[in-house]
Amino acid sequence: MADSVISVQYLKDFVCSQINDDEKWAFNKKLLRAMGLFAGSIVLMRNYGDLMAI
Repeated sequence: MADSVISVQYLKDFVCSQINDDEKWAFNKKLLRAMGLFAGSIVLMRNYGDLMAI
């Protein structure tokens, strides 16, 4: 049980270090934008892909 508490604290520290460091945040922002665009394009094609058929 003590390992799960340590791992939760480790995850909190990791997330805070990724957000508070400007260089890491710049990369993570680009990565999040790319993942959002990819996921959005998948949703768009699944919903409206049949309209693009010739």
